[in-house]
Amino acid sequence: MSSLTGAVMQPMVANVHFQPWSGVSLAPGQLYQPILPGWQFSGLTVNLGSSSNPAIEQAALDAVGSYGKQIGHLAEALEVLIEKLGLLDSPKLTEDQRDALKVVLGDVAQLRGIKAKLG
Repeated sequence: MSSLTGAVMQPMVANVHFQPWSGVSLAPGQLYQPILPGWQFSGLTVNLGSSSNPAIEQAALDAVGSYGKQIGHLAEALEVLIEKLGLLDSPKLTEDQRDALKVVLGDVAQLRGIKAKLG
């Protein structure tokens, strides 16, 4: 075992030479990124993913609302259940489970604040 008492530590330095003509590229040759999925541009519809029944999915979006709206309804219903059943005080839940419920309630409260601010 050696002692470092009195030793001077030198920073490690690596010699790196960048030669752009070497044929090495840090970026991909082709990059494709979907922009605004579901939007239409001059008759072209951009749609990511597939559905087992696109007609039902579109009808649900038209009748019920966006996925965000649907998730918001579920979150608000979950908030009611958590509060009415007293789940945050339940000895049957672990601390991790109670923390998970608190995160959901925090998200619902934050979304409620955004909705109040933006109308």
